[in-house]
Amino acid sequence: MKRIPLLLIWVLTAFLSVAFAREERVAILGDSIPYAGGWPTLVTEGLHQSKQYADATIVNMCVPSETVSGLSEPGHAGGAFPRPCLHDRLARVLTEFKPTLVIACYGMNDGIYKPLDAGRFESYKNGIIRMKKEAEAAGARVILVTPPPYRGDQLDKPQDEYDKTLSAYGEWLVSQRKNGWSVIDIRPAVKKAIADAKKAKPGFVYAGDGVHPGTEGHRFIGEAVCNGLSKLAGVPAKAKLPDGADYQAAFKKQEQLRNEWLTKTKHQRPQIPGYVASIPRYKDAGATQSDWNGFEKSDFKFDNRNAMLVFPKKAAQGNPWIWRTEFFGHEPQADIELLKNGFAVAYIDMQNMYGSPAAMKVMDAFYKHVTENYELSRRPVLEGFSRGGLYAFNWAALHPAWVSAIYADAPVCDFKSWPAGKGKGELSKENWERLLAVYGMTEEQALAWRGNPVDNLKGMAKEKVPVICVARTEDTVVPFKENSAVLAERYKKLGGPIKVVLGPGNHLPHSLKNPAVIVKFVLDATGYPAPQRIVCLGDSITFGHGVQPGQRWSNLLADKLGSGYTVENYGVSARTLLSKGDHPYIREAAYTKAVQAQADIALIALGTNDAKPQNWKFKDEFNKDYKAIIAALRKENPDIKIYCLKAVPSLLGDDSISGARVEKEVNPQIEKVARQMKCTVVDLYTPMKPHPDYLPDKVHPNAAGHALMADAVYKAVSSDAK
Repeated sequence: MKRIPLLLIWVLTAFLSVAFAREERVAILGDSIPYAGGWPTLVTEGLHQSKQYADATIVNMCVPSETVSGLSEPGHAGGAFPRPCLHDRLARVLTEFKPTLVIACYGMNDGIYKPLDAGRFESYKNGIIRMKKEAEAAGARVILVTPPPYRGDQLDKPQDEYDKTLSAYGEWLVSQRKNGWSVIDIRPAVKKAIADAKKAKPGFVYAGDGVHPGTEGHRFIGEAVCNGLSKLAGVPAKAKLPDGADYQAAFKKQEQLRNEWLTKTKHQRPQIPGYVASIPRYKDAGATQSDWNGFEKSDFKFDNRNAMLVFPKKAAQGNPWIWRTEFFGHEPQADIELLKNGFAVAYIDMQNMYGSPAAMKVMDAFYKHVTENYELSRRPVLEGFSRGGLYAFNWAALHPAWVSAIYADAPVCDFKSWPAGKGKGELSKENWERLLAVYGMTEEQALAWRGNPVDNLKGMAKEKVPVICVARTEDTVVPFKENSAVLAERYKKLGGPIKVVLGPGNHLPHSLKNPAVIVKFVLDATGYPAPQRIVCLGDSITFGHGVQPGQRWSNLLADKLGSGYTVENYGVSARTLLSKGDHPYIREAAYTKAVQAQADIALIALGTNDAKPQNWKFKDEFNKDYKAIIAALRKENPDIKIYCLKAVPSLLGDDSISGARVEKEVNPQIEKVARQMKCTVVDLYTPMKPHPDYLPDKVHPNAAGHALMADAVYKAVSSDAK
């Protein structure tokens, strides 16, 4: 009788150990190489031959173009979208799939295909560390795989510069084994396999484009990963990896699971299954909807505070957003332009908290709410107007890896300046007393405190958080020299990227009437680069006299340059460059619009009408007037690239637009100005000269002439862009 209870105990113990054994779930994370499915299929089959992972659910959750660094080069994917970042979806992967093991292979895209750079390397390290910490906190074990070779087919040539970058990334990963990390170094084995394959078959190609391996290359990687997993996950040393029909069946099953789970976890990469460009309309209790400057706004209560979200009509990839920390709706022109570019705008009322530790807790909770429930990007753009700078910079100092950029406008960077008024800034007694109360400090403690934005920049600088500061020279409320200037100087010394836009005026109004420079900075900094804006200043030839709009050289140029550029035509017939000419271009509204556009590129195509005798009598002022136009363009955008287009030939005599005058006087003057002002000359005269038939009225080019002009301008612009 005594044996029965013992037997029952043994049976129950065995049953319970099986019944309550942890279900193994493996997520493979990475970029387009594992997304293709080759080596993850082999690894899946290898893991299924191990004891621990025999019944595991193993899913390839890789996303093409993805990084852990959050970096993206301008114009990625032809300007269609920036590189996606794992950290924008990792929380959903961990929450929805609940992996017990994560196998991650990153690096190929993280260096942006450039030589090794300390800043990019640091971003890669930080991204890997963050991913590992978050996965482990969610209960998953992490195994890291070094990036595969770049241009692995060129092993007989000097090592490519970018493969040196990947080698450095791989060496750093391997070095972390001493800290207990699980790392599989595939690079030596894969390189040897490539060399052996080429020796056996000289025509063998590992990766036709230098990045994405073929079937054999995926097998090399899969075998190398499985070999590493033999020690780390119990995969048999001689695991039988599928081939032929067995491989195809396993591949299709893995592909189906991949697409299913990428859809479930809502990745943000266009052009692959599961991508939806929208922001979920989470229903906060009591939320009300209204129109705000043509966009949907939702007002709701969060933590008993007024909060709001403004939604773009179409969300940009990754659901980026701007976080206005104070004064929502004041001078909103930059916010409106960013909404047009797919950004959301968020705000929570924290008035009279002055960026204090209590305010940081409110921000942490609000950040969690909107990133989880509205699925906004986990790296917002912080926007700090005036005292809002305290919130923006203090929160960025606490969470630098969570911030994609900061736009600060006349920001308070040291509360000793405002509201304390201990420098040249104005004392605001009421605000100073409230600040001391919310910080829980005496005045003596506050004045000795070293936690202001100007004191707390190291973390931001390490993460290379881009900052743009708009400030004013005569600001007596928040003096530039005590705030933005100090912060900018210290941030630069620490290696932080910062741009200061300094203009005349006092503290108000904030922002800029034309926010183009702000918007461009934010878009570039966050990996959503705006198209390069080109303005064409000119006369009737630029306007397109005698041709259809689609045949104008400016339109043809836009077609050639593609989606990375916008080309705006500001041509006005009969206009002269000379300010004393019969119809000066500078008096036209089109000129004012072209200058105020703050374009990236200006194409100046003026001079033809100046060759008329009644105009050229003022030729001594041509140089001065041309330089004035260039100066006006540079005043609006100091970084503008200016091209001076030589006039096309004229077949008319000296009593009109003299061909001789164009060739021997006007065009040499254009070349002289371009040299003196460091502009680029585009020669439209020489290629048009052999084609008088392209000038049917002896002045204005026909469609063929405009095509020739577009070709010449395109060569110049595209050459400089490389």
